[in-house]
Amino acid sequence: SSDLQGKVRSLGVSNFGIAELKELLSFARVKPVYVQNKFSVYTPGEQQLGDASLLAFAREMGIQVMGYSVINPWPFILPPMEDPHVRAVAARLGKTPAQVLHRWALQQGVAVIPKSANAARIQE
Repeated sequence: SSDLQGKVRSLGVSNFGIAELKELLSFARVKPVYVQNKFSVYTPGEQQLGDASLLAFAREMGIQVMGYSVINPWPFILPPMEDPHVRAVAARLGKTPAQVLHRWALQQGVAVIPKSANAARIQE
């Protein structure tokens, strides 16, 4: 209704896959500017099914992807910080595994949401 005009300046969603974004885009008057999802080196964008990529879809729609838990493991999967490939890249570059994982996400065009209660980790 006209009484809602100007009330919503921007919209963000969390844990949406392609199907949910398509549904939202079919009726939303304000298109989301970002989607915030768990982002892992093992499953970028989390909701990737088959050949459909959430990152590609979001880019096509002009929606920024924000990733959280970039360094946190999925249940029952090798923790990314302990992955021998990540550790080898980190050693070769003189960086920490956390720095390598965050940089990887940034290089994918994903805004990163780092979190830590550890002051040294935050400095890193």
